[in-house]
Amino acid sequence: MEAALCEMKMNRMNPTLEMPLSTPSPILHSGSRIVAALCGLSSLAAFAGEPALLPPEETLPPNSSDEFSFSDLWTPTLDLRLRLEYGDQDPLEESHAETLRARVGAKLNEWNGFTGLIELEGTIAADNGSYRAASVDGPPDHTVIADPESVEMNQLWLGYTAWETTLKIGRQRIIRDNARFVGNVGWRQNEQTFDAVDLSTEIIPDTTLSYTYVNRVNRIFGSQSKAAAGQNDFDGDSHFFNGAYTGIPNTKIAAYAYLLDLENKAGHAQSNNTFGLSLSGTYPLTETIKVKFLAEYAHQTDAFDSPLDYEADYYHVFVGGIFEKVDFGVGFESLGTDDGVPFRTPLATLHAFNGFADKFLGTPPGGLQDFYVSGGVKLPAGFALKLAYHHFFADDDSFGADSYGDEIDLVLVKKITDDITFLTKFAYYDADEFATDTTRFSTELNFKF
Repeated sequence: MEAALCEMKMNRMNPTLEMPLSTPSPILHSGSRIVAALCGLSSLAAFAGEPALLPPEETLPPNSSDEFSFSDLWTPTLDLRLRLEYGDQDPLEESHAETLRARVGAKLNEWNGFTGLIELEGTIAADNGSYRAASVDGPPDHTVIADPESVEMNQLWLGYTAWETTLKIGRQRIIRDNARFVGNVGWRQNEQTFDAVDLSTEIIPDTTLSYTYVNRVNRIFGSQSKAAAGQNDFDGDSHFFNGAYTGIPNTKIAAYAYLLDLENKAGHAQSNNTFGLSLSGTYPLTETIKVKFLAEYAHQTDAFDSPLDYEADYYHVFVGGIFEKVDFGVGFESLGTDDGVPFRTPLATLHAFNGFADKFLGTPPGGLQDFYVSGGVKLPAGFALKLAYHHFFADDDSFGADSYGDEIDLVLVKKITDDITFLTKFAYYDADEFATDTTRFSTELNFKF
């Protein structure tokens, strides 16, 4: 019956089925083909017991709400830190800095292998005359709190990932291992970033390999600080090589070579080559007890256009444990010296090592040895308390000092929500034969969305 009806419709639409025409009409022919196709679909639908002429649901065009939008490629980012910091270093005047740091940006979501980030960073102070933000920035008789006012492009990079390999080009945050040699100085309001080409791959199982070329280091003193020559940004041609293997359960083996060609207004003295190896891990003994350790060694020499001539060694060993809500450990770190020229780490996150009073941001001529004990405990209401004791002394006491001093550090942290964290920190350095007594205290709120 369906076939007969279709044949009648086609005959009425195309008279050529009944009588010849001297000039066939292409429009009529097209109409007949369309009707034939529709009739065929109708017959198939009827045979299948489905309503005629309704395509399957998955072939329907998407709703307008599902259509692609350029804004879908980007995710806005916001990172705020409100901080009050106090510093008192003998014989200088006390400083207090009330600062707000904001990072505002947009992240390129993964699109055909591409990712990216654009991020502006700005720091403002309630009273920039109440503290010394750099060596020549702020009242010279005040204690340094290294958070100058600044506005700059913090990150601007484009990345591409394929075959478990990622290439990133542009201004970016780079942290290698525990940041002892390459880090972002994340404690300070204006972080350290790198204008770099970074290539990393995990194509070899349980192995991460990376190579980075850096031609500029954007240091923590920002765009508006009148920092001394040695605190200016670095230019140069530096190369970072890093590899890590995690195929052994609970263990990480890392090897690195940092070839630093660095120049600023102070010259080339920070240029050096450092080669190192580290072994670290955390091993569960029972369900509630774990043992953790670190062993690291590095050797450094002058390099490129450095006016210095030296070789120095670095050692770091740490052994600790975790028992339910308590962790503890003991460690020893040594930065050697060669006839008064010490081991140097100009790109490190220095605040994370050798005490929060920041007395050893530069290694003394006699080198530095740091014996420390650390611990932490999880408290009620979601608070966590961390504390450490340091005893500092010289690697070579022929340069005027043997026992440098002692320091006590305390940190209290609470994660209020997934996006908001409270932190307060205290440090007291009791000088012996190096520097002067120093007290630092800070409290802050971090918002990250």
